[in-house]
Amino acid sequence: MPIIFTEGLKPDFPDNSFDSERESVKSIFTLLDGEDAYINPLEPGLSDLITTIDTIISTLEIDFNTAETERPTLEGFAVVPIDPNTGQVEVDPETGQDLSNLPEGWAAAGFVESDINTVVSSVNSYQTENQLIRTNLATLKTFITTADDTFKLHNDLLSGLREDSPPGVLKPNQRGLLGLVNSITSLENNFGIPFTNYLEKVFGTLFTGDVTIANAQALLNSNIPGSYTSLGVLSRVTEDPFEETPTDINNDINGLLSSPTFPSDVLVQRDNFQTHITDDTNEYNSIVDKLDRSIQAFGIAGYIKDPYYKFMYTDVFGSNELNDIITDLDNGDIT
Repeated sequence: MPIIFTEGLKPDFPDNSFDSERESVKSIFTLLDGEDAYINPLEPGLSDLITTIDTIISTLEIDFNTAETERPTLEGFAVVPIDPNTGQVEVDPETGQDLSNLPEGWAAAGFVESDINTVVSSVNSYQTENQLIRTNLATLKTFITTADDTFKLHNDLLSGLREDSPPGVLKPNQRGLLGLVNSITSLENNFGIPFTNYLEKVFGTLFTGDVTIANAQALLNSNIPGSYTSLGVLSRVTEDPFEETPTDINNDINGLLSSPTFPSDVLVQRDNFQTHITDDTNEYNSIVDKLDRSIQAFGIAGYIKDPYYKFMYTDVFGSNELNDIITDLDNGDIT
């Protein structure tokens, strides 16, 4: 049968303890309870960077689709009509001239199918580069916006905006890092080791991440792609009279994406964000190692006070240097 809790039972609180906690502690609790205690100092720069990425991807997608729509027509202009019976170029029965799919203005200006193919080649190259840039920008965006094992997760944990990691991902959170730094700082002070600012090391991303964000933003700002759609490639090819050259059109297409290294440069920015994670993690692991050795020192110092355990250090696995310390301690030369 179910257990019935005795009605009216409650803890024996000390006299005058109700509502006695310091106002500062209660106020902090209220902030934590409402998830209003922390901010991400990198958020403004990250927000601007993400907006720029989205704008570029959107523009490139529109232009890619325009090129995709125009390309079959451009390719069709370069197809030479072949008579299936003779295997020869079809001939106009009235004029006796070879037939062509070329735009009239283009042909009248003296340009031929191979010239059209150079434009098609430029469009193909543009689409390939366009797609690669969009893919790499999406990769960068995912790394800084998706709360997986990425920069966003690392940033959120450091900032206190997130307490836990996804399943299978082991990362320290802000509270753990502060406790770790507090422990090693106190221990090193007691050991007579000069002060080291470990906060700046394990929270390094929050101190220097803005530089990485600014560098990524500067890269994108200096490589804003030109608009393929605004070039009006198909309209220019079919202009009659055709008063420019295929080279003019090709140069305009090829100039839309100014830097050939831009796609790889975008991935370099992703790697730069990863470097923050790596550096902070290395600092964290270094402190954990120091703290572990400090705890070991306390443990050994306790064991060597008991002859039973001390035997293992003096006669089994203790180094000469460790035994010198034990001898000095036994002789009262050190504390």
